[in-house]
Amino acid sequence: MVASARLACCILLASLLAALGCAKSRHYPAADVAAMNRSFPVEPAVPFGIGDATIDVRKHEGDIRPFSTSVHDAPKPKTILALSGGGMFGSYTAGVLNGWTKSGTRPVFDVVSGISTGGLIAPMAFVGPEYDAQMKLIYTRVTRRDVFTYRNWATIPFRESIASTAPLRSIVDTAITDELLLKVAAEHRKGRRLYVGTTNLDTRRFNTWDLGAIACRAESGERADLKATKELFVDILIASCSLPGIFPPVAIDVEIDGKKHTELHADGGVVSSVWVPTQVLDAAAPDPAKPAELHRPAEVYVILAGKAHPDPGEVGGSVFNVLTVFLNAAQAAQNRKDVSHLFHQSKVAGLNFRMTAVPSDFSTPAGGLEFDRTEMNRLYDEGFRIAENKQWWTSPPERGPGDVDPIRTGVKFKTAQRDAAERSK
Repeated sequence: MVASARLACCILLASLLAALGCAKSRHYPAADVAAMNRSFPVEPAVPFGIGDATIDVRKHEGDIRPFSTSVHDAPKPKTILALSGGGMFGSYTAGVLNGWTKSGTRPVFDVVSGISTGGLIAPMAFVGPEYDAQMKLIYTRVTRRDVFTYRNWATIPFRESIASTAPLRSIVDTAITDELLLKVAAEHRKGRRLYVGTTNLDTRRFNTWDLGAIACRAESGERADLKATKELFVDILIASCSLPGIFPPVAIDVEIDGKKHTELHADGGVVSSVWVPTQVLDAAAPDPAKPAELHRPAEVYVILAGKAHPDPGEVGGSVFNVLTVFLNAAQAAQNRKDVSHLFHQSKVAGLNFRMTAVPSDFSTPAGGLEFDRTEMNRLYDEGFRIAENKQWWTSPPERGPGDVDPIRTGVKFKTAQRDAAERSK
């Protein structure tokens, strides 16, 4: 509880600092937000044969010419994996993927999408089981100091965050090797896709990054291209898990209409805890021109790094305890709504839905930013067990924040067990 209260204090302080207008310095002037909202990529990145990005460009900006690309259209996706955020609960995700491999049923995913800690795992999950051992090592051996360090409290009013992610950047720099980049690029050219989401703080909107298309820049053989590609790749991964106020936003230099600007990007979980690009779901939908018996529905797999519902418990009397409980409840509610949204999107598109989350009876006192090694190993082992035993849900936890509980008509209640016993008499 002390650690949770400290985290709540950090978030409260971060909010106050945001109100004071603290901001990260930029290499170039901030971009014209209106122009940013109208901008479209001009670099080669054709996502799928259906819903080609060039069609959208023509529809929105008639004066923009379609770009040419050497990357062929991707085939219709059949297996889609979505990885949620969740901080240290990413250990559960790592356990699921390793256990899934052990079960012998893990597919080669046509599309992988990730947010926050899911974004960090996504490249390893995308390339395949050969990175399972590295994934396990990262998510069972690190501690909080390996991920971030708190700044000197006296300097926080003059900084952009209360903690530094320099240790995390070191881990990601080591994990994203030249070999991994080139493997991501090679799989992209085969038609597979890797997406990671960030929140653009300038536009207040969610941005989807095609990391496969970005990795293809490293294939030129030029050392400078490889270095620049890795830097952008790592920046996007760090940005995707940079909780605003707690961790510093990541400055990413962009060019709009020939002018250089700097965008600030932060945790994609600010907008969505788990997602799959709409273009992917549209492309995966069955072809209405073909008889239903001739096609097998695509599979959408969701790994929720956390619980669908937070553990209940007595609320302490301090403001930090109350704030911690509020934040836990709000995050869990967002997780459920985002998973439910993806479930209904999948069903509308005619796709099968599978998901897993930390079981409700799995007790853990740790919070997402505590990175307790003992708890992370427990989470990993539980995820491994569930995936090895092929325990997947076929529907979301619920359709709304309170649909599971009965509607209250007053303040007198009795337990379900007692009610059942009385009916049996």
